[in-house]
Amino acid sequence: MEQELLRRLLHDYDVDARGVLDVLDPVVVKIQLLLLRIHGLDERSQVLTTTGLIICDWDDGRLKWNSSEYEGIRDIVIKPERVWLPELALMNGADELSPDFRKIRILVQHDGHVHWEPGGVFTTTCDIDIRYFPFDDQSCPIQLGAWAYYSSRMNMTNASSEVLTHDFRLNGEWDIYHTKVEWKENVLPCCPNTRYPFVEFTLFLKRRHMFYVMNIILPCTLLSILVMVVFCLPPDAGEKISLGISVLLAFTVFLLMVAENVPRTSLHTPIIVIYLTCTMALGTLSVCLTVVILNLHHRDAERPVPKLLRLLVLHWLATIMRVHARKPKTMARNRLRDISSPNELSTSLENGLRQVLNNQNPVLSSKINGQLEDEQLDVENLGRRPFRENRSKPSRTDLTHEWKEVAHVLDSLFFVIIFTSMTASAMIILLVPAYKHDPVI
Repeated sequence: MEQELLRRLLHDYDVDARGVLDVLDPVVVKIQLLLLRIHGLDERSQVLTTTGLIICDWDDGRLKWNSSEYEGIRDIVIKPERVWLPELALMNGADELSPDFRKIRILVQHDGHVHWEPGGVFTTTCDIDIRYFPFDDQSCPIQLGAWAYYSSRMNMTNASSEVLTHDFRLNGEWDIYHTKVEWKENVLPCCPNTRYPFVEFTLFLKRRHMFYVMNIILPCTLLSILVMVVFCLPPDAGEKISLGISVLLAFTVFLLMVAENVPRTSLHTPIIVIYLTCTMALGTLSVCLTVVILNLHHRDAERPVPKLLRLLVLHWLATIMRVHARKPKTMARNRLRDISSPNELSTSLENGLRQVLNNQNPVLSSKINGQLEDEQLDVENLGRRPFRENRSKPSRTDLTHEWKEVAHVLDSLFFVIIFTSMTASAMIILLVPAYKHDPVI
C-alpha cells in the first residue's frame, strides 16, 4: 500500500517546482538549529567549527493524501532527491557543506507537511575580539539563507528565538551562556525591491580561563615576586646581579612557551600580552637599578657624597621611607666616636696604664702615678689638635659608610616602586572579569 501511495504522490512530480499550488504564493520554510558540538574556534583565521542539525519544516500542497484510503498511513519517509527541497546555504560560510548534507531522508505527513533534518559540520567566519584574552567573550553568528529564492518565492524564517542545545556536548575551552535567533534580509544595491531572507543563529561564547590562569598568569606572578626579591638581597652578598639576570632569562624562556598559547593577531593586543610585556620591562628595569645600587655601594671613598644628594636621600627620602641610619661595623671606630673631647682620651689612657702597673708592680705604680699627673697637661695639649683636625675632615670610613647609606635608602625606594608596579599590573589582569563590558545580547 505504501508503494502505491508513493507511486501516486510522485507521479508527474517535478522536483524543480516549488511546493505551492498557486505560483504567486511563497513557500514558508521554518528552520531551527540543533547544536551538537563546538569543535573549536580558531582565533588566527577567525573561523568557528561546529556540528549541528538544521530542522526544516514547510508545506507541500502536492504531497497530500487521505490516510483512510491507504490503510491509515499518516506519514511516509522519502529520499530527498525525489521531492522539492528548500535551498540552504551558509551565508558566512568559510568552507563548503558536507557532501552528505542533503542525503538525510524526509518525513512527509498526510496533510502535506514536510519535515527535514539535514546535518553536518559547519565552518563559519567569526569576528574575534581578543583584547581581554583569556577572559574574553565572543559572539559568533551562523547565517543560513538562500541565494536563489528571494522572499516573494521562498520566505525562510525562524521557528524559535533560541538555538536548541539539549543534546549539546560540553567543550573544554568554550562555554555557551546565551543564544539568539533573528530573521534578517539581504538587500542588493542594484535591486532595492528584491530581498533575500536568511536566519542568523548567534552563539555567545565565554572562554574557560582556568587553564590560562594556572599555566600563564600564576607562573608569571611567581616570577614577578623573584624580581622584587632582588632588592631584598644585601649588596655585600655579591649575588644581586646574578639573581636578577637569572630571573630575566627565566622570563625569556617562559615567554617563548606562552607565545604558543596566545592568539596570533595584530588587530587587537590582548591584555595578557600587555601584562607580560610590562612585567618583562620591570624585570629589565630592576637589573638596571641593581647596577646603580651596587655602583653607589662600592663607590670610592675619595669622592664625598654631594650635599644635595645627602640632603635629598639621607634626610628627606630616608625620613619618608622610614629607613634608619646604620652604624659602622668597626668596633674601634665606634669607641673613638664615643669619646667627645681630648680630656676623655687622656683620662682613658691614664686609667689603663695605672691598671696595668697595679697588676704588675704596686711599688713602681706609686712612683709613676706622680709622673702621670705631671704629664697629663702635655697629653691633653697633644690630643687637642689632632681631634680638631679629625672632626673637621671626615675619615675614609665615614665617606664609605655614607655612600653605603645612600645605596641602602635608594634600594628601599626602588623596591617600593617595583612592588607597587607589579601589584598594580597583577590586580589589573586578575580583575578583568569584573570590569570588562559584556557583549550586547
